[in-house]
Amino acid sequence: MDYVKINDLALKLTRKLIESQGFYGANVKVLPTGQTIVDLTNGTRESGRILGEICMGGLGSVKFNSNTIDGYYFPSLDVYTSHPVISCMASQLAGWSVKLKKDIEKDGKIKTKVVFQSLASGPARAKAKGEELFKEINYFDDSNCAVIVFETRTMPNEEVMSIITQKCGVPPENTYAICAPTASLTGCIQVAARIVETGIHKLHEIHFPLDVIIDGFGSVPIAPVAKDDFTAMGPPNDAMFAVGQTYYTIDVEKDQEDELFNLLKKAPASSSSSYGKPFNVIFKEAEFDFYKIDPGLFAPALYMVNNIKTGNTITIGKLDIALLKQSFGLS
Repeated sequence: MDYVKINDLALKLTRKLIESQGFYGANVKVLPTGQTIVDLTNGTRESGRILGEICMGGLGSVKFNSNTIDGYYFPSLDVYTSHPVISCMASQLAGWSVKLKKDIEKDGKIKTKVVFQSLASGPARAKAKGEELFKEINYFDDSNCAVIVFETRTMPNEEVMSIITQKCGVPPENTYAICAPTASLTGCIQVAARIVETGIHKLHEIHFPLDVIIDGFGSVPIAPVAKDDFTAMGPPNDAMFAVGQTYYTIDVEKDQEDELFNLLKKAPASSSSSYGKPFNVIFKEAEFDFYKIDPGLFAPALYMVNNIKTGNTITIGKLDIALLKQSFGLS
Protein backbone atom coordinates (compact mmCIF):
# COMPACT_ATOMS: atom_id res chain seq x y z
CA MET A 1 0.00 0.00 0.00
CA ASP A 2 3.03 2.32 0.03
CA TYR A 3 2.09 3.51 -3.45
CA VAL A 4 -1.17 5.06 -2.19
CA LYS A 5 -0.64 8.67 -1.15
CA ILE A 6 -3.48 9.51 1.22
CA ASN A 7 -2.62 13.19 1.57
CA ASP A 8 -2.74 13.61 -2.20
CA LEU A 9 -6.11 11.82 -2.29
CA ALA A 10 -7.47 13.94 0.57
CA LEU A 11 -6.24 17.14 -1.09
CA LYS A 12 -8.36 16.39 -4.18
CA LEU A 13 -11.43 16.27 -1.93
CA THR A 14 -10.33 19.39 -0.03
CA ARG A 15 -10.03 21.31 -3.28
CA LYS A 16 -13.68 20.52 -4.02
CA LEU A 17 -14.62 22.37 -0.82
CA ILE A 18 -12.33 25.27 -1.69
CA GLU A 19 -13.35 25.63 -5.33
CA SER A 20 -17.10 25.57 -4.54
CA GLN A 21 -17.00 27.10 -1.07
CA GLY A 22 -20.33 28.88 -1.43
CA PHE A 23 -22.09 25.64 -2.35
CA TYR A 24 -20.51 23.73 0.56
CA GLY A 25 -20.89 26.51 3.14
CA ALA A 26 -17.13 26.76 3.57
CA ASN A 27 -15.19 29.81 4.69
CA VAL A 28 -11.70 29.58 3.20
CA LYS A 29 -8.76 31.61 4.47
CA VAL A 30 -5.15 31.59 3.33
CA LEU A 31 -2.84 32.66 6.15
CA PRO A 32 0.05 35.11 5.60
CA THR A 33 2.39 32.18 6.22
CA GLY A 34 0.81 30.29 3.29
CA GLN A 35 -1.31 27.60 4.95
CA THR A 36 -5.02 27.25 4.09
CA ILE A 37 -7.86 27.00 6.63
CA VAL A 38 -11.24 25.62 5.56
CA ASP A 39 -13.87 26.54 8.18
CA LEU A 40 -16.97 24.33 7.94
CA THR A 41 -18.81 25.76 10.96
CA ASN A 42 -21.68 26.59 8.60
CA GLY A 43 -21.04 23.70 6.28
CA THR A 44 -23.72 21.72 4.50
CA ARG A 45 -24.70 18.09 4.83
CA GLU A 46 -22.68 17.30 1.71
CA SER A 47 -19.58 19.04 3.09
CA GLY A 48 -19.87 16.77 6.15
CA ARG A 49 -19.93 13.71 3.90
CA ILE A 50 -16.85 14.91 2.02
CA LEU A 51 -15.11 15.70 5.31
CA GLY A 52 -15.72 12.11 6.40
CA GLU A 53 -13.93 10.91 3.27
CA ILE A 54 -11.10 13.42 3.82
CA CYS A 55 -10.63 12.04 7.35
CA MET A 56 -10.25 8.58 5.78
CA GLY A 57 -7.50 9.82 3.49
CA GLY A 58 -9.63 9.34 0.39
CA LEU A 59 -9.60 5.56 0.92
CA GLY A 60 -13.17 5.28 2.20
CA SER A 61 -16.64 6.01 0.91
CA VAL A 62 -19.31 7.83 2.94
CA LYS A 63 -22.87 7.62 1.64
CA PHE A 64 -26.16 9.00 2.95
CA ASN A 65 -28.95 6.62 3.84
CA SER A 66 -31.89 6.60 6.25
CA ASN A 67 -33.31 4.36 8.97
CA THR A 68 -36.64 4.02 10.69
CA ILE A 69 -36.09 2.85 14.26
CA ASP A 70 -39.07 2.19 16.56
CA GLY A 71 -41.19 4.53 14.45
CA TYR A 72 -38.60 7.33 14.31
CA TYR A 73 -37.02 8.36 11.01
CA PHE A 74 -33.30 9.19 10.99
CA PRO A 75 -30.80 10.19 8.34
CA SER A 76 -27.88 7.78 8.52
CA LEU A 77 -24.52 6.99 6.99
CA ASP A 78 -23.09 3.94 5.30
CA VAL A 79 -19.29 3.92 5.47
CA TYR A 80 -17.01 1.41 3.81
CA THR A 81 -13.36 0.88 3.00
CA SER A 82 -11.23 -1.86 1.46
CA HIS A 83 -8.13 -0.33 3.07
CA PRO A 84 -9.28 -0.40 6.72
CA VAL A 85 -6.00 -0.09 8.59
CA ILE A 86 -4.61 2.81 6.56
CA SER A 87 -7.87 4.72 6.09
CA CYS A 88 -9.06 4.31 9.68
CA MET A 89 -5.98 3.94 11.89
CA ALA A 90 -3.33 5.84 9.90
CA SER A 91 -5.71 8.64 8.95
CA GLN A 92 -9.19 8.91 10.49
CA LEU A 93 -8.32 8.16 14.11
CA ALA A 94 -8.12 11.38 16.17
CA GLY A 95 -4.73 10.46 17.57
CA TRP A 96 -2.65 13.65 17.33
CA SER A 97 -3.10 16.15 20.16
CA VAL A 98 -2.15 19.59 18.86
CA LYS A 99 -1.64 22.20 21.55
CA LEU A 100 -0.24 25.75 21.56
CA LYS A 101 0.71 27.47 24.81
CA LYS A 102 1.75 31.07 25.37
CA ASP A 103 3.21 32.95 28.31
CA ILE A 104 0.90 35.82 29.23
CA GLU A 105 1.50 38.55 31.81
CA LYS A 106 -1.35 39.05 34.26
CA ASP A 107 -1.23 41.09 37.48
CA GLY A 108 2.51 41.36 37.15
CA LYS A 109 2.97 37.60 36.87
CA ILE A 110 3.77 35.44 33.88
CA LYS A 111 1.26 32.66 33.37
CA THR A 112 1.16 29.98 30.72
CA LYS A 113 -2.13 29.84 28.86
CA VAL A 114 -3.34 27.28 26.32
CA VAL A 115 -4.46 29.30 23.30
CA PHE A 116 -5.29 26.33 21.07
CA GLN A 117 -5.92 22.68 21.77
CA SER A 118 -7.57 20.07 19.61
CA LEU A 119 -7.31 16.41 18.74
CA ALA A 120 -6.39 16.09 15.09
CA SER A 121 -7.30 13.46 12.55
CA GLY A 122 -6.75 13.06 8.86
CA PRO A 123 -3.87 11.94 6.65
CA ALA A 124 -1.43 14.57 7.97
CA ARG A 125 -0.95 12.16 10.89
CA ALA A 126 0.73 9.73 8.51
CA LYS A 127 3.20 12.45 7.54
CA ALA A 128 4.00 13.55 11.11
CA LYS A 129 4.16 9.98 12.50
CA GLY A 130 4.42 11.30 16.04
CA GLU A 131 2.24 8.59 17.58
CA GLU A 132 3.34 5.20 18.92
CA LEU A 133 0.69 3.62 16.69
CA PHE A 134 2.79 4.27 13.60
CA LYS A 135 5.43 1.87 14.87
CA GLU A 136 2.82 -0.85 14.25
CA ILE A 137 1.48 0.40 10.91
CA ASN A 138 3.70 -0.36 7.93
CA TYR A 139 2.75 2.61 5.80
CA PHE A 140 4.68 5.48 4.24
CA ASP A 141 3.15 8.49 2.47
CA ASP A 142 5.55 10.62 0.44
CA SER A 143 2.94 13.20 -0.61
CA ASN A 144 4.29 16.75 -0.74
CA CYS A 145 1.20 18.06 1.07
CA ALA A 146 -0.54 17.62 4.43
CA VAL A 147 -4.27 17.68 5.20
CA ILE A 148 -5.34 17.80 8.84
CA VAL A 149 -8.81 17.86 10.39
CA PHE A 150 -9.68 19.64 13.64
CA GLU A 151 -12.97 19.16 15.49
CA THR A 152 -13.03 22.70 16.83
CA ARG A 153 -14.83 26.01 16.78
CA THR A 154 -11.55 27.89 17.32
CA MET A 155 -9.64 28.22 14.09
CA PRO A 156 -5.91 27.44 14.20
CA ASN A 157 -3.64 30.47 13.83
CA GLU A 158 -0.34 30.84 12.01
CA GLU A 159 1.66 29.38 14.89
CA VAL A 160 -0.54 26.28 15.10
CA MET A 161 -0.39 25.73 11.36
CA SER A 162 3.38 26.19 11.39
CA ILE A 163 3.54 23.26 13.82
CA ILE A 164 1.67 21.11 11.29
CA THR A 165 3.90 22.27 8.43
CA GLN A 166 7.08 21.54 10.37
CA LYS A 167 6.00 18.16 11.76
CA CYS A 168 4.80 16.98 8.35
CA GLY A 169 7.81 18.30 6.46
CA VAL A 170 5.85 19.97 3.67
CA PRO A 171 5.79 23.53 2.30
CA PRO A 172 3.42 25.96 4.08
CA GLU A 173 1.43 26.52 0.89
CA ASN A 174 0.78 22.75 0.76
CA THR A 175 -0.61 22.57 4.31
CA TYR A 176 -4.40 22.48 4.78
CA ALA A 177 -6.64 22.35 7.84
CA ILE A 178 -10.36 21.59 7.70
CA CYS A 179 -12.27 22.56 10.85
CA ALA A 180 -15.81 21.86 12.06
CA PRO A 181 -17.24 22.15 15.58
CA THR A 182 -19.10 19.24 17.13
CA ALA A 183 -22.36 21.23 17.37
CA SER A 184 -22.81 21.68 13.63
CA LEU A 185 -24.38 19.73 10.81
CA THR A 186 -20.98 19.02 9.30
CA GLY A 187 -19.57 18.06 12.70
CA CYS A 188 -22.35 15.55 13.45
CA ILE A 189 -21.84 13.89 10.08
CA GLN A 190 -18.07 13.59 10.30
CA VAL A 191 -18.37 11.99 13.76
CA ALA A 192 -20.92 9.47 12.44
CA ALA A 193 -18.54 8.71 9.57
CA ARG A 194 -16.15 7.25 12.16
CA ILE A 195 -18.29 4.14 12.71
CA VAL A 196 -15.86 1.74 10.97
CA GLU A 197 -12.81 3.41 12.54
CA THR A 198 -14.34 3.26 16.02
CA GLY A 199 -14.88 -0.46 15.57
CA ILE A 200 -11.32 -1.07 14.40
CA HIS A 201 -9.84 1.07 17.16
CA LYS A 202 -11.67 -1.08 19.75
CA LEU A 203 -10.34 -4.21 18.05
CA HIS A 204 -6.85 -2.78 18.36
CA GLU A 205 -7.44 -2.10 22.07
CA ILE A 206 -8.38 -5.75 22.70
CA HIS A 207 -5.32 -6.92 20.72
CA PHE A 208 -7.20 -8.25 17.74
CA PRO A 209 -4.66 -8.48 14.86
CA LEU A 210 -5.39 -5.63 12.48
CA ASP A 211 -3.48 -7.11 9.57
CA VAL A 212 -6.16 -9.79 9.06
CA ILE A 213 -8.91 -7.18 8.45
CA ILE A 214 -9.32 -6.74 4.71
CA ASP A 215 -12.58 -4.79 4.47
CA GLY A 216 -14.90 -2.79 6.70
CA PHE A 217 -18.49 -1.58 6.43
CA GLY A 218 -20.60 0.30 8.97
CA SER A 219 -23.96 2.02 9.38
CA VAL A 220 -25.10 4.51 12.01
CA PRO A 221 -27.78 7.20 12.47
CA ILE A 222 -26.68 10.84 12.26
CA ALA A 223 -27.39 12.50 15.60
CA PRO A 224 -29.50 15.67 15.79
CA VAL A 225 -27.43 18.87 16.01
CA ALA A 226 -27.13 19.95 19.66
CA LYS A 227 -27.30 23.48 21.05
CA ASP A 228 -23.63 23.65 22.08
CA ASP A 229 -20.37 21.74 21.60
CA PHE A 230 -20.44 20.12 25.04
CA THR A 231 -23.96 18.78 24.65
CA ALA A 232 -23.06 17.66 21.13
CA MET A 233 -20.44 15.25 22.46
CA GLY A 234 -23.05 12.76 23.65
CA PRO A 235 -25.61 11.86 20.95
CA PRO A 236 -23.17 10.99 18.12
CA ASN A 237 -21.27 8.68 20.47
CA ASP A 238 -24.49 7.18 21.82
CA ALA A 239 -25.69 6.47 18.30
CA MET A 240 -22.61 4.27 17.82
CA PHE A 241 -22.80 2.65 21.26
CA ALA A 242 -26.53 1.92 21.01
CA VAL A 243 -27.25 1.08 17.37
CA GLY A 244 -24.02 1.44 15.37
CA GLN A 245 -23.50 -1.65 13.22
CA THR A 246 -20.26 -2.85 11.66
CA TYR A 247 -19.31 -5.67 9.30
CA TYR A 248 -15.69 -6.70 8.85
CA THR A 249 -14.19 -9.21 6.46
CA ILE A 250 -11.10 -11.00 7.75
CA ASP A 251 -8.70 -13.54 6.30
CA VAL A 252 -7.40 -16.08 8.84
CA GLU A 253 -6.69 -19.79 8.90
CA LYS A 254 -9.27 -22.07 10.49
CA ASP A 255 -6.98 -22.87 13.45
CA GLN A 256 -6.92 -19.14 14.39
CA GLU A 257 -10.63 -18.54 13.91
CA ASP A 258 -11.97 -19.82 17.23
CA GLU A 259 -9.48 -17.73 19.19
CA LEU A 260 -10.29 -14.53 17.30
CA PHE A 261 -14.04 -15.11 17.34
CA ASN A 262 -13.84 -15.60 21.11
CA LEU A 263 -11.81 -12.39 21.46
CA LEU A 264 -14.57 -10.48 19.67
CA LYS A 265 -16.83 -10.92 22.70
CA LYS A 266 -14.88 -8.05 24.29
CA ALA A 267 -15.51 -5.72 21.34
CA PRO A 268 -19.09 -4.30 21.48
CA ALA A 269 -19.84 -1.20 23.54
CA SER A 270 -22.21 -3.20 25.76
CA SER A 271 -19.23 -5.24 27.06
CA SER A 272 -17.92 -2.10 28.83
CA SER A 273 -18.40 -1.53 32.57
CA SER A 274 -19.36 2.09 31.76
CA TYR A 275 -22.18 1.11 29.39
CA GLY A 276 -25.85 1.72 30.13
CA LYS A 277 -26.45 5.48 30.28
CA PRO A 278 -26.19 8.33 27.75
CA PHE A 279 -22.60 9.44 27.32
CA ASN A 280 -23.13 12.95 28.69
CA VAL A 281 -24.54 11.43 31.91
CA ILE A 282 -21.56 9.08 32.17
CA PHE A 283 -19.15 11.96 31.54
CA LYS A 284 -20.76 14.10 34.23
CA GLU A 285 -20.69 11.24 36.76
CA ALA A 286 -16.99 10.83 35.94
CA GLU A 287 -16.48 14.49 36.93
CA PHE A 288 -15.73 15.31 33.28
CA ASP A 289 -12.59 13.18 33.42
CA PHE A 290 -12.24 10.89 30.40
CA TYR A 291 -9.75 8.75 32.29
CA LYS A 292 -12.49 7.69 34.72
CA ILE A 293 -14.52 6.23 31.85
CA ASP A 294 -13.80 2.70 30.69
CA PRO A 295 -12.15 3.17 27.25
CA GLY A 296 -13.88 -0.03 26.17
CA LEU A 297 -17.12 1.95 25.92
CA PHE A 298 -16.01 3.55 22.67
CA ALA A 299 -17.18 0.91 20.22
CA PRO A 300 -20.11 0.09 17.93
CA ALA A 301 -23.13 -1.74 19.29
CA LEU A 302 -22.86 -4.63 16.87
CA TYR A 303 -20.04 -6.48 15.14
CA MET A 304 -20.46 -9.01 12.35
CA VAL A 305 -17.22 -10.63 11.23
CA ASN A 306 -16.89 -12.89 8.20
CA ASN A 307 -13.80 -15.04 7.74
CA ILE A 308 -13.25 -15.24 3.99
CA LYS A 309 -10.94 -18.25 4.45
CA THR A 310 -13.63 -20.50 5.98
CA GLY A 311 -16.86 -18.69 5.11
CA ASN A 312 -17.85 -18.58 8.78
CA THR A 313 -19.51 -15.48 10.23
CA ILE A 314 -20.02 -14.41 13.85
CA THR A 315 -22.36 -11.74 15.25
CA ILE A 316 -21.51 -10.11 18.59
CA GLY A 317 -23.33 -7.32 20.47
CA LYS A 318 -26.86 -5.92 20.70
CA LEU A 319 -28.95 -2.96 19.60
CA ASP A 320 -30.26 -0.73 22.40
CA ILE A 321 -33.16 1.34 21.10
CA ALA A 322 -34.05 2.61 24.59
CA LEU A 323 -30.59 4.13 25.05
CA LEU A 324 -30.75 5.82 21.64
CA LYS A 325 -34.15 7.34 22.41
CA GLN A 326 -32.94 8.59 25.80
CA SER A 327 -29.85 10.19 24.29
CA PHE A 328 -31.71 11.80 21.40
CA GLY A 329 -34.45 13.06 23.73
CA LEU A 330 -37.25 11.09 22.05
CA SER A 331 -40.43 10.27 23.94
